[in-house]
Amino acid sequence: MSEKEKWGSKLGVILVVASGAIGLGNFLRFPGQAAKFGGGAFMIPYIISFLLLGLPVCLSEWIMGRMASERGHSSPKVFSYFLSGIPLRIISSLAILIPIMIYTYYVFVEAWCLAYAVDFFFGNMNFKASSISETTKLAELHFQKIIGSKNIGDAFDSKILPYVFVCYLLNFYLVFKGISKGLEKFAKFAVPVLLFCSVIMLVKVFSLDNISTGLGRMWNPDWSALLKPKVWIAACGQIFFSLSVGFGIVLTLSSYLEKKDDVILSGLSAASLNEFVEVVFGGLITIPVGFLFLGASIVSFGTFGMGFIALPTVFSEMTGGNFFGGIWFFLLFIAAITSSVTMIQPGISFLEEGFHLKRKKSSSILFLFTFIITLFIVYFNKDLTALDHTDFWVGTFLIFTLSTIQILIYGWKLGPEIGKEEGEKGSLIKLPIGFNFVIKYITPLFLLSIFIAYLIDEDGFRGYLKQMQNGDEKSNIAISVFVGIILIYFFIYYLVDKTLKKEKL
Repeated sequence: MSEKEKWGSKLGVILVVASGAIGLGNFLRFPGQAAKFGGGAFMIPYIISFLLLGLPVCLSEWIMGRMASERGHSSPKVFSYFLSGIPLRIISSLAILIPIMIYTYYVFVEAWCLAYAVDFFFGNMNFKASSISETTKLAELHFQKIIGSKNIGDAFDSKILPYVFVCYLLNFYLVFKGISKGLEKFAKFAVPVLLFCSVIMLVKVFSLDNISTGLGRMWNPDWSALLKPKVWIAACGQIFFSLSVGFGIVLTLSSYLEKKDDVILSGLSAASLNEFVEVVFGGLITIPVGFLFLGASIVSFGTFGMGFIALPTVFSEMTGGNFFGGIWFFLLFIAAITSSVTMIQPGISFLEEGFHLKRKKSSSILFLFTFIITLFIVYFNKDLTALDHTDFWVGTFLIFTLSTIQILIYGWKLGPEIGKEEGEKGSLIKLPIGFNFVIKYITPLFLLSIFIAYLIDEDGFRGYLKQMQNGDEKSNIAISVFVGIILIYFFIYYLVDKTLKKEKL
């Protein structure tokens, strides 16, 4: 079925890829990173990273995906255009594993957003107390209760499971409908809704008294931050995760393009829309309003704490807080589901092409497989341990690995000259001068530098290894997550190898 599918319009594919990148990180992670690492000064390494890392990796995925479209749409078929043998099996298995595993915990967070939106709209989220600190404490207790993060198994006794199931049904319904009638049609609805809700929130924020104080905290530059290596690493990491490169998703989605379709302009448009949402809406809503009500402590909450503790506190102190809280979390829910729905497609494409399954059967199998993994993450949600470690090993470590490999394939196996020639077929614009040099030398060096820095960082690779050696309950969960990811990878590798052998690849 997947071989007959194609995009209905150029706008559709741009919106699907852009909305797949626009997610919780745009509205929660980016403003937190900017405020923590120099305010306005953070934008200098951020923009440099976008030009030298984000765009090259993004465009290379669009070009490689369309080039390999004659082979098929699943990761093994796409990568078989460039690789063979064991390397093909190793890398294509990674490209299937990463989006599937990220989906299993991302949909859990998506359910939080939906639950919060419903509760705000129905007036069940008033944490107003005698002081801001007491209000914050009540918001924190509510967050811990609804997601079940105090003890193992608490989430099964909370009301979050029905929301998880609803999110699963919505995601798989959209994927079941197909590329054009499902993902594309939904993106054409969801992106305008997301932008409309963002405008509502932005207007509300700008109408608050003394909001200039909050904007100053967000954007006043601390130029000394530019001398700190961590600031540059943070900027690179934010660009990397914001554009959703290295997931294997863009490769799959761009493989449904035809040779006449413009991949350069489409790639630039999708990346630009994502950056616009991140900088304009993400940068002007979260931190300014948080700082206005909570002061400098807003930066210390972290991504989830900022979104699900600090901001509910703010809405409790704000006139019309239930309405604007509902709008905000509905906005986060839309941002989340537009991302999560694209994560399922690589797995569906593999099942359909590799085993010649119909959409109904492939959707049912992947639904059951991912839902079991999500239930594990939900059950072992004490202090977000299972979610956090899955996110690190898959959403950080493996993404960096796959992105680096993809860039090396494009720059050194395929060759930037061939890639440029293929990319400019049907394109209204040319790749910029110097693109070949950047993607062959600068981008791989950039990626490897970030990767190495993260490996030696106490809060990165080394920190997560130490957490697995503590011998307590949380370390047992961390070990189980690590071993589980390895077992799932080898299971996918077995399936990939089986399908490739049938085609003598």
